[in-house]
Amino acid sequence: MPVRDHLMDHALGFIERVVRIIALWFGGVVLFIMMGLTVVDVIFRDVLNAPIFGAEDLSRLALLIVVATAVAYSGRTGGQVAVELFSDALGPGITRWTDKLVRLIGAAMFTVLAWRLLINGRDAAIYGETSQGLLLSHGPFYYILAAGMGLYALVLAVEIFAKTGDGEAPPSEEGL
Repeated sequence: MPVRDHLMDHALGFIERVVRIIALWFGGVVLFIMMGLTVVDVIFRDVLNAPIFGAEDLSRLALLIVVATAVAYSGRTGGQVAVELFSDALGPGITRWTDKLVRLIGAAMFTVLAWRLLINGRDAAIYGETSQGLLLSHGPFYYILAAGMGLYALVLAVEIFAKTGDGEAPPSEEGL
């Protein structure tokens, strides 16, 4: 195995472990907390006629964290929808290059998105953008989204260079 392929396998394995830890541990814990908050809020609202103040704000922001932590993992494990209209007709050689081009465009797009989210986070802090009930600043949540989108851009960039001979990135060990 050439040194380049060996390094790319290690890079892809490292990225895969990072996105798995972030999605399953951090995102999973936040999802579990969001689930508990929702259950308790429904019980308080329907049984005791006393909803939890700010539960909707917390649920929305928690959902944002779950999405931000899951995007890179979902992309790496093949959990996102892909439409392959021309792959059979074009053949593996052209498909290999179109896959690389699509990943390159995606990496560029998600890098720009992460950059804009960082700017929005700064602006949210400057202008006092907050949630409605609890008045939680939106700034940190923009930064969390920026980190998630940046991580997915990194996953796509590494996958461009970690291709096997058939044009596909090596499959995730975790799978779905």
